[in-house]
Amino acid sequence: MLTRRGAVTGTAAVAGIAAVDVGGFLYTGGWLTPSALTPSRFADRFEQVYGRHDGFRRNHAKGLSATGTFASNGAGVAVSKASVFTTGTVPVIGRFSLSGGLPDQVDKPDTVRGLALEFLLPNGEQWRTAMVNIPVFPDSTPEGFYERLLASKALPDSGRPDPQKMAAFLSRHPETVNAIKIIKQYPPSPGFDDSTFYGLNAFPVHQQRRNDRSRALDRGP
Repeated sequence: MLTRRGAVTGTAAVAGIAAVDVGGFLYTGGWLTPSALTPSRFADRFEQVYGRHDGFRRNHAKGLSATGTFASNGAGVAVSKASVFTTGTVPVIGRFSLSGGLPDQVDKPDTVRGLALEFLLPNGEQWRTAMVNIPVFPDSTPEGFYERLLASKALPDSGRPDPQKMAAFLSRHPETVNAIKIIKQYPPSPGFDDSTFYGLNAFPVHQQRRNDRSRALDRGP
């Protein structure tokens, strides 16, 4: 039998659950933490720096896609259980790109190049990887990357970043200074076909007591 006390208790419980749901939604959307770096704020920073270009990615906007076949010799099974490394061939979709949010930018040798691959494995499984042609990433945190984007925004008159803003950023981020020193030790090759691409993440491998980072090496035509 429903009593007045029971009805009030039930209503309070429902209201409490609703408040938790709303609170979670507001927190996730950044309403309760206006200074927090959210995925949407991070993505919006690219538009703030490069402008809006409908129909293009916000980063690595300029690129070309290709299709082909990945032929595995089976050697990878010595260090990984991933099915992509078993002997055989699988269809692959790739995209070659230039970093930045300008789809019509001029191809320059020092612009970071990207290589994204999607392996279409049996039974509907997909294996994806994204690589760039620099050995280390300039930033160690998303916040550092977010801040560097604004500091590197090109000035209208010179087409280059404001030197004072960039200097101020580097003074706060010595890890980026060290990363740039490493990157400069690996001058870029003339084009995509002879570039070495590096994965940004490390993966544990079995049968060895170390972590490996993936690399894609040019092996010639």
